[in-house]
Amino acid sequence: MSKAAAIAVAALVLLTGLCDRACCEPAAKAAPAEGPSPARLPDGRPNWTGFWVPPGGLMDSYRGPGGLEGAPIGANSGLLKDPTLPEMKSPFKEQYEQTLKALAKGPVPDKVALCFPPGMPGMMVMIYGMEILQTPKIVSVTSEWQAASRRIWMDLKEHPPAEELDDSYTGHSIGHWEGDVLVVDTVGLRADVPFQHQVPYLHGSKTRIVERFRQTAPDTLTDELTVIDPEVFVRPWVKTYTYKYRPKLRLQEYVCLDNNRNVDAEGRQKF
Repeated sequence: MSKAAAIAVAALVLLTGLCDRACCEPAAKAAPAEGPSPARLPDGRPNWTGFWVPPGGLMDSYRGPGGLEGAPIGANSGLLKDPTLPEMKSPFKEQYEQTLKALAKGPVPDKVALCFPPGMPGMMVMIYGMEILQTPKIVSVTSEWQAASRRIWMDLKEHPPAEELDDSYTGHSIGHWEGDVLVVDTVGLRADVPFQHQVPYLHGSKTRIVERFRQTAPDTLTDELTVIDPEVFVRPWVKTYTYKYRPKLRLQEYVCLDNNRNVDAEGRQKF
């Protein structure tokens, strides 16, 4: 074999070896998305303790002490009818249609704009973000918006009897784990607290809310929320909310009465 041929064979062997290595060795893995650490608690449950924000919420739009660029999110689009809303029964249907007609002419009085708590499920909109704190017996969810807070009792199997339960803004919530899914059942909601505060409607006296929280990515949490209200809807109303983990954010004090600048004398929004 000539010297030139030997060099060519050696080069071919080297190139073949490099190709074999490229085919057999795993590709470099992308850096995992940032999420709660540790990923699981000592009891093996997912760890969601930390601060979570809705994608596109006010935490993503804030531009410093000068305020927002443009109108706040939801100031216009939130006045449209929710396409996921099931068909309503009378008299709730007629009341809702009257509200939509009134909104076509301008804002309507809004109890939340007057600093009343948003209640459930309104607080899960979480336009400023929320803090989750987990313990084996309690999961605490606190929204920075209106400082709304709820407790999910993990050590209770049943709700108190109806005659012993005082209706409240956030209701009485009990939870249990189904694998890595946190299932939460909420009853005892005040009937005078409207749902969807921007397009409010009154709900029934026996409304039940069932939520299924699951982590779909290291930094993503979803809440599939089902409103069961046979007095109002012909079928359950299902909404899914998504939150992103933001480790550098901390829950801040929100005092509505100190920041109540966007309502007129009749409680209508002035965005």
